[in-house]
Amino acid sequence: MAELLRQSRPCLLSSIRSRAPPPIVCGIYRSISTTPLRLYAARRGPTTRPRSMKSIKRSDVQQMEPSLTMLIPQTLVAPPLWRYPRQPKKFFHMLWLHIKARYGSLWAVISMKVMSQPTILISKPLFKFHRAAAIPTAKALHVQMSEAMAVGDKETLRSICMPELFQTLAATIDARPRGIRAEWQLVRYSSTWLYPRVADWRVGYQPIPNGDMKMLKQIVVSISSVQRIARYDDTKGGIKVAGSERVRKITEHLVLQANLDKNTFEAEPWKIWGTLPEMTYEEYIADIENIDAIMADEAEK
Repeated sequence: MAELLRQSRPCLLSSIRSRAPPPIVCGIYRSISTTPLRLYAARRGPTTRPRSMKSIKRSDVQQMEPSLTMLIPQTLVAPPLWRYPRQPKKFFHMLWLHIKARYGSLWAVISMKVMSQPTILISKPLFKFHRAAAIPTAKALHVQMSEAMAVGDKETLRSICMPELFQTLAATIDARPRGIRAEWQLVRYSSTWLYPRVADWRVGYQPIPNGDMKMLKQIVVSISSVQRIARYDDTKGGIKVAGSERVRKITEHLVLQANLDKNTFEAEPWKIWGTLPEMTYEEYIADIENIDAIMADEAEK
């Protein structure tokens, strides 16, 4: 059992990194989409050596705000095959890494199921991922977030978004010019032969300020849609702002997370962590190097 726990637990205790570029918050002028960056790994070029983690101590993790939520390591939004590297060596390496990531996430889920059995091998697991229900949930939350962002409904955003995402969206709402309101509409879902689909799903552990660990499940749902966005000026009788209406086809990889109860393995309602872009071969290699450096530093302690 201890071995299952070790293999399914991401090494996060020394993984706090600063967010490299600023979060992409496409306000109502463009798109309702946010991209918080991975807190466990800084984006780097493939030739950069991993930075040492020795200066980051366990106390740094314990001093985090209770609301801080990180992405589970090795989360991968892989590009479709036709956007893999053209070089054969990189192509097949990316394919292998993709398969390996899927195997790793599946093993973690199976391990969590085994750990949730009241009596090993003779009782049903308490933990259920409910993967099939995640797609309709993601679609509903996506619409809720977009509509709430448009009208400036902070309470709805607070209830369906992780705290860091809510703070970013609330700041964007507060920065809007007075008297300007927005309207968002889901015109239709597009590329329905491919979307919506599950791009990644996994379970893991994350540190909390008291030194303990919390369990959570995470899923990335890719949604392709055509969205209409427009702005109106209420100081001028509610007329549409010239040039503000846009209809765009957007593909978004929505990250949902839910905390798990340690005793019952029941999950809280899904909340939106943010969105992620597709990961290139070079980015994923750098991501793996970062995590390997973290694990190596943990092993030395």
